[in-house]
Amino acid sequence: PAGYEKAGPRLKEVQEAAEAAMVRDVARKFLSPANRTPTLIDDVLLFDSVAGRYLPGRAVLMADGKVQAVGAAGSINPPAGAVTIDGRGKTLLPGLWDSHLHVGGSDWNLLQNVATGITNFRSPGSMIDDSLSIIERRAAGELLAPDGKIAVIIDRKDPLAASGALTVSSAEEAVAAVRKIKEAGLYGAKFYTSITPAWIAPAAAEAHKLGLHVSGHIPAGMRPIEAVRAGYDEITHINFIMMQAMPQHVVDKSNTAARIEGPAKYGKDVDLDSPAMRAFYAELAERKTIVDPTLVVWEGSLTSDGSAITPAYAAFADISPPEVSRSWKIGGYPLFDGLARDDFRASFAMMAGLIARLHKAGVRIVAGTDGYGLELVRELELYQQAGLTNEEALQTATIIPARTTGMADRFGSIEPGKTASMILINGDASKDLGALRRVTTVFLDGYRLDGAELREASGFSGAPK
Repeated sequence: PAGYEKAGPRLKEVQEAAEAAMVRDVARKFLSPANRTPTLIDDVLLFDSVAGRYLPGRAVLMADGKVQAVGAAGSINPPAGAVTIDGRGKTLLPGLWDSHLHVGGSDWNLLQNVATGITNFRSPGSMIDDSLSIIERRAAGELLAPDGKIAVIIDRKDPLAASGALTVSSAEEAVAAVRKIKEAGLYGAKFYTSITPAWIAPAAAEAHKLGLHVSGHIPAGMRPIEAVRAGYDEITHINFIMMQAMPQHVVDKSNTAARIEGPAKYGKDVDLDSPAMRAFYAELAERKTIVDPTLVVWEGSLTSDGSAITPAYAAFADISPPEVSRSWKIGGYPLFDGLARDDFRASFAMMAGLIARLHKAGVRIVAGTDGYGLELVRELELYQQAGLTNEEALQTATIIPARTTGMADRFGSIEPGKTASMILINGDASKDLGALRRVTTVFLDGYRLDGAELREASGFSGAPK
C-alpha cells in the first residue's frame, strides 16, 4: 500500500527466510538415514536408456547411493536390512531430466519436480546468486531438489533485454560476462534475442575456451544456422528453429512478439522437406548441435482456444491449489491478421514435424518444458506423436541430456556404479508414456522417497489422473 513501500525489501527478506526454514525441514525429513537403506526392486519392467529398449523381469539393487547390481528377477539376494519392493505391474526408469527448467524462483517448485520424477535438470537461464544458493543448500541437505547444470543469460542493454540477464554494451563486455559465469562455477552462457549478432562469435569462443556450454535464443537479425556457425552448441525453442524459414521481416524483429507471431502465421506454409531445409538439418547434425524444442509451450499457445485445460496440465488440475489450476483455464495466443485458431494449429503441426525431421537427420533432441516441470511427460508424448518411438522419446529425457552435460558417468541410465537416481511408476510405460505421471517411488541420490508423501509435501492433494 502507498506509504509502506520501504517495508517491501524487509518483508521479502522475512518471507524468504521463513520459506528457507520450511524447505530445510522438508529436506531433512526426506533425506534421513532411514530412507537410504539398501533397496531391491524385483521383477520389474526396466527401461534400458542406453539400448533404447524395455527389459521385463529385471531386478535392481541399490545401496550406498549407487546402483549395485542389475540382473534377472529373483537372481539378486538383498543384504540384511534391505527394503524389497515388488516390481510387478510397475516400470523402473532412470530419473527424468527437464532440460529447460529455470530455477531460482521457487524452492517449492524444485520439490514438486522431485515429486513428479525429475531428478536432474538444466536451467537455461538463472541468476548467479540464486544458482549458487540452490547448489550450496542442496549439497548441505537443506533443499530437496533435482541435481543439475545452470546457465546464465547474456543480453544487450536494451528495453527488450531478458529479465535477470547479465546485460552488456559491447563484444568486450559480452566476453567479460562469459568470464563472470565461469568464475561463478556455472555451466553455460545463454545468449538472448536482443544481443548484437556480431558479439556472438567472440563471446562464444571465450566460452568454449573456458569449457562452457553455449546456447540461446536466436538474436534479431540472425537465422539459426548463422548462430550455430558463430558458436552456438544448442538452440532453445522450436520457434527459433522455424526462424530458418521465416520471412526476413520476422527475422529482423525476433526480439519482439515476432518470434511468436511469425512462426504462428507463416509456419503452416513452410516446406519442411525443401532442399534448403534438408541442408539445414544436415548441417545441424554435422555440427552436433543440440535442440531443446519446448514443444509443449507451443501446444498451449497455438492450439488452445480456452475451452479445456491443455493436456500438459489436465492430469494435475484437480490436485493443484485452485489459484494454480485457475491459471490453466485460459486460451492460447490471441489471434491476429485475420488468422483462425486452425491456422495456428497447422503451424504447430509443422513445428512438431520439424522435430521428427531433426531427429531423423541425427540432431540431438533434449526434452524441456520452460514451465513448472509438470509439462515434461506431455513433451515426451508430443515427440511420440511427431514420429519418435516411445523409447526414442524417453531417451531425450534420460541418457541424451546426461551425455550432453557430461554427467552420463553418474546419471541417465540404470547401470552398476551409477548414482541411484531412478523412478518407479505404476503401469507399463512401454505401452503408455502417460504412466510416467504415476510415480510411486523416487530414488534421488540413493534416497528412497515415497511418491505420495512427496506430492503432499509439495502441495498436491492427491495423485495425477
